[in-house]
Amino acid sequence: MMSVGAFGPRLRSAASRLALAAVLGLGLGLPGTRAEAQQGPPAASPGRDLTVQNETDLTLRELYLFLPNAVDRGSDRLGTDLVAPGATFRLRLARTRDCQWNVVAVFQDGSEEARQRVDLCRNTRLVFGDPSLPTVQAIVANRSQVVLRELYAARPTPEGTSRPGWGPDRLGASVIEPGESFTLRMRTRDCVFDLRAVYADDREEVKERQDLCANRNLAFDRSGIPRPPLRGVILANRHLARVQEVYLSASTDSDWGPDRLGSGTLAVGQDAAVEMEGDCEADLRIVFPNGGAEERREVNLCETQRIVLRPGWVLAEHLDEEASVLPEPATSPGSIRLRNLGPLPIVEIYTNPPGGSRGEDRLGADVLPTGEVLELDPPDPDACRSDLVAVFRDGREVAREGVDLCSGEEIELR
Repeated sequence: MMSVGAFGPRLRSAASRLALAAVLGLGLGLPGTRAEAQQGPPAASPGRDLTVQNETDLTLRELYLFLPNAVDRGSDRLGTDLVAPGATFRLRLARTRDCQWNVVAVFQDGSEEARQRVDLCRNTRLVFGDPSLPTVQAIVANRSQVVLRELYAARPTPEGTSRPGWGPDRLGASVIEPGESFTLRMRTRDCVFDLRAVYADDREEVKERQDLCANRNLAFDRSGIPRPPLRGVILANRHLARVQEVYLSASTDSDWGPDRLGSGTLAVGQDAAVEMEGDCEADLRIVFPNGGAEERREVNLCETQRIVLRPGWVLAEHLDEEASVLPEPATSPGSIRLRNLGPLPIVEIYTNPPGGSRGEDRLGADVLPTGEVLELDPPDPDACRSDLVAVFRDGREVAREGVDLCSGEEIELR
């Protein structure tokens, strides 16, 4: 039989190893033990995809997702994208363990819908609007000759009450060109709407109580626009030049509109009646054959039935004052008159001795506009006979040989 003392050293050695293991923490579940070393690094935050579903009547223009404690809403998550009514959009969030998010949706009319602390871990679909509502759809056509810029649809107001507003422009950033059409879609259980069209010239046309469930095709043709009153005025040309064009438009219009003379002109001494649609205040512009123009703004056509076009009329106190047409001054002895009847201004004139070389330009820095007259003296009073050359703006030249510069006659240059 062995004695206990024979095992003493071995037992003490085993006890020492156990004590060392306890100190090193091997296999005992303490920090730094083998059990924890086998767990590995923490898992990465998952990526998350969201589906944005637009069941409203309006295009979703911007979408913001931000943590509840954020100082601002951050950047628009849609970027340059838009979510049309009835469409969906796939949105990927950055890797994050956060589930609670604040949501703000901005629609095409600037209206916003905000939601606080939405759990995007439990629900990965953001739905705006009520998908259970039926969709009312109608084709709206533009049968006019003017671009249809805005389109509104609103429920009819009770009789005798004013409309609080028309709501958003259903076209958004689009327009309806003449002859084109637009599909109007609305999530609603209603069928009857008032429709309002606004054209590019700011004229409006309204169709009331349209049943979009019974009638799926509508057309705007400007027939419902009240026509403004027709204003007329007599223009008397007492200038010394023919009037080539006349423009008459309401002072509130953004452009002059068409030439009221059409293919005609207003000769010296003649009268012409012109008309326009609009209120009393009108702007008048006349253009001469040489391109010169005169204007008078805010003429009251309700008080003025006749306007005499004469030198100084744009500043005259009374527009109907008559003035006789003065004859053109006679040519002084020892000179000739040159009349430009060509399509362009004359930019150079030369008078040279017959058969001689071309001298200096008699016009210098001046030009002779179309329809205008120039009195030209001979360069030498004792040498009247000369060769005449006129140069038009396009470089074309007209020559007259052996012209008598002292004859006092008029020469037409074409």
